[in-house]
Amino acid sequence: MAEKDFEESESTAVFSLDALGVPEVPRGSRHVLVRMDGSDIGKVIALKEDHSFTIGRRSDCDLSLKYDGVSRNHARIVYEGEGYVVEDLGSSNGTLVRGQAIQRHRLEHGDILQFGPLVSVRYSITDAQEENILRHLYEASVRDSLTGAFNREYLSERLKTEVAFAVRHRTETSLIMFDLDHFKRVNDTYGHQAGDAVLISVVQSVTQTLRAEDVLARYGGEEFAVSVRGIDMAGTKRLAERIREANHREVAYKGQHVPISISVGCATLSECDDPPTVDGLIALTDKRLYAAKQAGRNRVIAAG
Repeated sequence: MAEKDFEESESTAVFSLDALGVPEVPRGSRHVLVRMDGSDIGKVIALKEDHSFTIGRRSDCDLSLKYDGVSRNHARIVYEGEGYVVEDLGSSNGTLVRGQAIQRHRLEHGDILQFGPLVSVRYSITDAQEENILRHLYEASVRDSLTGAFNREYLSERLKTEVAFAVRHRTETSLIMFDLDHFKRVNDTYGHQAGDAVLISVVQSVTQTLRAEDVLARYGGEEFAVSVRGIDMAGTKRLAERIREANHREVAYKGQHVPISISVGCATLSECDDPPTVDGLIALTDKRLYAAKQAGRNRVIAAG
């Protein structure tokens, strides 16, 4: 393997289907990949017989992997005959199946596929019930149960990947943090169920403003964060303003109209001290969020 452009400090976690009680013997006709690494550990990806499934660093790949060591066009999985075949597409760091480098390999239930040094998936043949259980387990592990936003732990792992990729490839990554203004007053005046409805409504409105590659997470209480890939400060600030404007409004709840607004801070990795880190990006963004609240709330701070 000629290319070694990956962070030695990054590690892969192992996700065990056996621990979840998923049988080793194929029992159905649902063909899936299950992520076994990083922040997406446990994520279930369905394969389709009429579709060539592409893997690589390109954004338009079916499985887009922004990891060092993954080539732009790394591999593909195609349905052939009575099963699936994985093909390496001349990647720099290779495609491995059960630890062995391959050019072309017919997949068997339980095969572990590795794309470069950091990404691995398990190929499984399952049934609809087991697939749904796996999807539910994954969602429960990475999502906030109230709002449906990703949780803080997921964001933390995602930021590690985003920052490492941005540093290595000299691209930009940004962070937006926002906090509901006077949220305690909402709970005290309208009740905690109304407060929950406000949080759910805010997540829904923010989600509509984001791209597929952006990540919205509940950071804690009434505070949220958005990881933004590949956008400079001007673009990040525009997005932050759209998020703020979308949440300067009233939320209807059981005949009541609850007024809300948010304070927003945002920062880009290139603004951080050298060497840039996840902690540095979070600290700078959080500092600007605090400044927005100190300046009167319902505003975006993107400097200082």
